[in-house]
Amino acid sequence: MKARMVFFVGLCALCGRIFLSGYLPMSHAAQSDQVAMDLADRLSAPENGDSLKRHVQVQRRGRREDATVLIAPVTVRAGLSGLSDRLTLSFLAAPVFNIGDGMQMDVFLVSAGIPRPVYSRYFDAGRKAEDRDWIPVAVSLDLPKAREVYLEIHVSGGPQGDLVADWLALAEARLARERANQ
Repeated sequence: MKARMVFFVGLCALCGRIFLSGYLPMSHAAQSDQVAMDLADRLSAPENGDSLKRHVQVQRRGRREDATVLIAPVTVRAGLSGLSDRLTLSFLAAPVFNIGDGMQMDVFLVSAGIPRPVYSRYFDAGRKAEDRDWIPVAVSLDLPKAREVYLEIHVSGGPQGDLVADWLALAEARLARERANQ
């Protein structure tokens, strides 16, 4: 039997309204070991909503994924308020195109307005064949017990500042929290 749980309250970037959304089916075994949530629908781009594209089919090396595409320069955020303890952020990342001077992705955990870097990677699919595939990313996050906590992902241009084709696809973005043994 599959159980469902409501997993987030989000902020709509276009209209500024708070909304409840999303259910995540979880197996009974998964419920007992961890709490998991889909991160893709939690992401919002407060500065430029046109740089965030949802549900784009992206194919890299024969593998097609339903992805969220971030078009540089962009900063996207996902609220994590109400969550605590240790979380694991996991996703697949891939440049959409094989041209340009590459792009930089930086992930921050922001608490009380102070960003703390938790992950960074440079992608250059035009020059590095290994960047033309889906790259698995897993980041451990220790969430502070603060009133306002959010995850921030920055995507910016490469070393020459060339923004041509700086589109980064993120797929299967999830947060998982290990429950304490009782």
